[in-house]
Amino acid sequence: MSGMWTYFARRLLLVPVTFLIITFMVYAVLRLTPGGPIEQLENQMKAAAAGEAGGGGGGGLLGDGGGLDEKARDELKAYYNLDQPIPLAYLQWLGVWPKKTRDPVSLAQRDLDPSFWQQSQSLWNAYRIGNEDLDRWVLEGKFQLSGETILREITPSDRQQHPQMIGQAVQLLAGGVSSRAQLDRLLEAQGWSRSGSRFMRALTDEEKTESGLPAQVHAQLITTEADFAALQTHLESMKMESNRNGSYYHVDHAFSGIIQGDFGRSFTYNEDALDVITSKFPISIYFGLIGYLATWIVCVPLGISKAIRHKGTFDTATSVLVFLGYATPGFVACLLLLVLLGGGSYWNLVPLGGFRSADWNLWWEQGEYLRCIGDQIRHTLVPMFGYMVGSFASMTVLMKNSLLENFGADYVRTAFAKGLSEGRVIYVHALRNSLIPITAGIGHFLGLLFAGSFLIEKVCNIPGMGLLGYESIIRRDYPIILATLVFGVLIRLTGNILSDLIWALIDPRIRFK
Repeated sequence: MSGMWTYFARRLLLVPVTFLIITFMVYAVLRLTPGGPIEQLENQMKAAAAGEAGGGGGGGLLGDGGGLDEKARDELKAYYNLDQPIPLAYLQWLGVWPKKTRDPVSLAQRDLDPSFWQQSQSLWNAYRIGNEDLDRWVLEGKFQLSGETILREITPSDRQQHPQMIGQAVQLLAGGVSSRAQLDRLLEAQGWSRSGSRFMRALTDEEKTESGLPAQVHAQLITTEADFAALQTHLESMKMESNRNGSYYHVDHAFSGIIQGDFGRSFTYNEDALDVITSKFPISIYFGLIGYLATWIVCVPLGISKAIRHKGTFDTATSVLVFLGYATPGFVACLLLLVLLGGGSYWNLVPLGGFRSADWNLWWEQGEYLRCIGDQIRHTLVPMFGYMVGSFASMTVLMKNSLLENFGADYVRTAFAKGLSEGRVIYVHALRNSLIPITAGIGHFLGLLFAGSFLIEKVCNIPGMGLLGYESIIRRDYPIILATLVFGVLIRLTGNILSDLIWALIDPRIRFK
């Protein structure tokens, strides 16, 4: 017995190691995969710029091509904690390495030191006025700002120097979206860029020093950046900082990660990732647990009956149902039931989807408990059937084959030879050992219980974990993806150990060492 408990102790010690390996790999892949929150915002801005082609220049946040400039990108990277190397960011996500925290400064806190905030506001106004001048010149003079680089629309002189390239670029621009990538490569080869239908280039050194608007824009940019740097230096003395929109923050470094219960804030829902998951988790548990219990209630007795009547009429007839269920995906079964029973051309017995009716809470408050129970059952039937179909055939066949195998074992023949009744031999001796292979799937079931089934939830319009996980991947909502991963990995690893433990408890012959 001591050897078996040593085995389980080793398995438990492997849980954190396996957890760290899996989560680090996924974290690194998410960071390296393009299409994160910054790229999505940039694509939206580029699409808006393309739709407004020819309608004027961008503002201080816009870079070449209608995307974000370097300053805005840096601020967003810091906000989403994407400015750190992957190993360091992963340790901060775990909560074993301190990370920078920013808390907004309230108006009441500003009243505590009026002189400090007067000076801060004075520095901010100097930056704001300079930035407004930049925005005005950008709009009036067809300039753009990309970090500390000033871009201007190409001049007639530029067109005369590169007539062939300009002609090719105009043709590609007229080719629409399909030619945009080729157009961008052509412009980049010359050191140019595109903003909607306009071709842009950086200011030359002569334009920065000669008299005229380009030199004024360059000088104002330098002055504005100096004003912003002076504001940050002033705020650092009080452990604060400001963004370019005039918001002030207290800055600190603290341990804040999943170990401390901080899973981050969802990009999509703008809520704590843990709160989003806990709101969906009970729904997936409800349908998954009901479906799993229904599968056991149906499949175990059916498998026993098929084994007892092996090769008989009942076995042959039910095999048709078993293989039909094996060939039918769960979400397809849900679709068929909704078509037949969802109030279309046939019967109106079940709702078309959802977890409960919109008035369910009102009915419960009014004491209409039977109505609530009936409504919940009607919303449960179709998803439960979909979950059950998914494992109906495999569990039935596994139960039957396992029981048939035990019927040929020596201990069963000995039990019959001793004069025990058929029911006692089957249900007391053979059934216990026949359930062992089924218990090995508990770890997988626990993972499915947490993750849910995206296709079934999508068809039945159930706001569960499966649908949440799919949408978070599509939207690159890293906090939701990683929070789902944490719980999914822990539940699956725990479930596998639990399967071994139950296996050992059911079968005394098994002793892990």
